[in-house]
Amino acid sequence: MSTSRSYEIVTIDQAKVWLRVDGTAMDADIELAIAGATASVYAYLKRPEPYSESDPAPANVVQAIVLLAGMFIRDPDIADASSWQAGYPPSPVVSILYPLRDPAIS
Repeated sequence: MSTSRSYEIVTIDQAKVWLRVDGTAMDADIELAIAGATASVYAYLKRPEPYSESDPAPANVVQAIVLLAGMFIRDPDIADASSWQAGYPPSPVVSILYPLRDPAIS
């Protein structure tokens, strides 16, 4: 999966280190999980502009993306749906991101 963005908050190589994945067999799954997690984080934060090289994502955003991508990889069927509330990421991700969210933006 290729992306036209020049700035990636989490690269596949970073995610593989954090997720403790060796080899390339899961690369497509990890890329998809990173893309989905990144989109979910942006949607939750209601951030009007994407992060960039001149405005990089803070560490807690990176952590939330990796955590959510790991959840997608380890539980692709979302068997543990109890940690999900409709319209929100799982509660551990919300806990990480909540201080950054601007609820006034609709």
